[in-house]
Amino acid sequence: MIKVLDSFVADKIAAGEVIERPVSAVKELIENSIDAGARTIITEIRNGGKSYIRVTDDGCGISFDETETAFLRHATSKISSVTDLDGIVSLGFRGEALASISAVSRLTMVTRTADSPSGAKIVLHGGRVVSKERTGANTGTTVIVEDLFYNTPARRKFMKSDAREASSIIELIQQYAVCYADIRFMMINNGQTLFSASGDGDALSVIKTLYPDLARYGLIPVSGDDVNGYVSDPGRTMNTRKGQLFFVNGRLVSSNVIEKAVEEGYGGRIFSGFPAAVLFIEAEPDTIDVNIHPGKREIRFLRQNEIRQSVSDAVRRAVMTDAGVPKGFVKNIENTERESLNNNTSGEQASIREFLSSLGREEKREEKSEPSGVAETPASDDVYVPVSSSVSSASASYPSSEYKAVKEPAPFDFDDLTFKGYVFDTYIIMQGRDELYIFDQHAAHERVFYEKFMRGYNDSSHSPQPLLTAFTISVSPDVYSMSREWLDDLARMGYDIEDFGERTFIVRGIPAYMEISEAEGFAAGYAEAAGEAGGANRTVIDKLIMRSCKSVVKAHDRLSEMEILDLMKKLSDCENPFSCPHGRPTFIRVSAYEIERSFKRK
Repeated sequence: MIKVLDSFVADKIAAGEVIERPVSAVKELIENSIDAGARTIITEIRNGGKSYIRVTDDGCGISFDETETAFLRHATSKISSVTDLDGIVSLGFRGEALASISAVSRLTMVTRTADSPSGAKIVLHGGRVVSKERTGANTGTTVIVEDLFYNTPARRKFMKSDAREASSIIELIQQYAVCYADIRFMMINNGQTLFSASGDGDALSVIKTLYPDLARYGLIPVSGDDVNGYVSDPGRTMNTRKGQLFFVNGRLVSSNVIEKAVEEGYGGRIFSGFPAAVLFIEAEPDTIDVNIHPGKREIRFLRQNEIRQSVSDAVRRAVMTDAGVPKGFVKNIENTERESLNNNTSGEQASIREFLSSLGREEKREEKSEPSGVAETPASDDVYVPVSSSVSSASASYPSSEYKAVKEPAPFDFDDLTFKGYVFDTYIIMQGRDELYIFDQHAAHERVFYEKFMRGYNDSSHSPQPLLTAFTISVSPDVYSMSREWLDDLARMGYDIEDFGERTFIVRGIPAYMEISEAEGFAAGYAEAAGEAGGANRTVIDKLIMRSCKSVVKAHDRLSEMEILDLMKKLSDCENPFSCPHGRPTFIRVSAYEIERSFKRK
């Protein structure tokens, strides 16, 4: 028998889509405050938000007559017709936040508009209005959420520990404080003020308040027409993507498109892990779709390739500068600076460290007792240091996305370097204006060889170089009997190769950019890899190109000064001179200041 669900049952089901954890409720309330044009937003939680959440803002408020309407499902001031969905500029728009939160909690809202002599106080339990009255209040809105999920115990039992739920909320507020630097965000946890951002528009001040370990990430400014922000230097990576924050039109989003664009921007310069990245992207509202998930964290770009190209180009320009050269020998210096910073840190910052420390202890206890069926990514000991450009606050109707332009570093110039020495028959010492550069001859030669190979491969002619004496390669029966696409690939590279019978192939010509030994080893390896992969492809080609780098100069192979200078010239002509094909840096830098600090001269 089919029947229509009671409205309160339906509301609880709908609430489960929007409000999954305490942090979901806080996110919805914070975004409402930003949409309301708030200049100050205070968030207070107790017991990880399970028992108490309070969000207070000084935004435009809600009139007395509209307070009950605000809690109806799909009640919103942000859109009025279906065409408005094509140009959403506000963070909230569905009209589900207050309805969903009130359906699974005991909620109190106090609000007043600037032109009203008094405010309104409304109390709801499980979505039902308990009371409504006029009251004295400041301009703005305060929402208090108590006993979250009290009437949906099945969802309540899936919440994490108080500390872990609190950590998610604190991280969220920090992220929004970074994005909206001219809004004063305050965070209170169990009666203790963890931080209070100034709200003066100075993003760097926000960062120093919330993330005192800024220096160790070596963040590089990113500047583009529609992309601004910061990325870490290629030598500083994290084990997870936790250090990647992406904001599109002021909205914190998750996006595989942007993640891939960042990776492409580094161009193979990441040896392992993930770079830190805080990027602010502006897009025409009608070219993005934010209406694909109730949580509004996911986003779809209608011009995906344009966004991907714009982000990757901006990141590439940033890391191809002097600032993108990994720093060396700074661990002890950073530890000293961190100790100095810790000794002079305010009580608020000390509270954050104390909280994170207690969280780490509680997580270890929880991991031992937590059922194996519950999957949760453990918090990293590596505290990420994000940086943003300044962002203007929301107007009364929608959050704007004006980002202060970031000054982009100048491209790296090899002509500014002077040869100064050679140590351990491996490392080349070059000097710049105020910095020392140490090159790994093996990694540098790998990069030169790799790009030489790729240029040859991409050359449209691919004319084979005839051999006076042909050579043969033997393959396994399975490779010999499989599709011969890999022969076409080798021919495209510049091989003159054909079937010679009995599981052998004869090579009468090789690519002009390869030596005979290189060509022979590469052809045999390529045939083998083609068999393993079930067919040749560009990924196999790239892997084999890296394998072919074994023929380059090794560590401890002594070079003459002439050979060194020739290697530096060839490296400077590379498209990406900063890393070998495997992602290891070809050189690092040490500033004169860092050397002086090591000798206690500074």
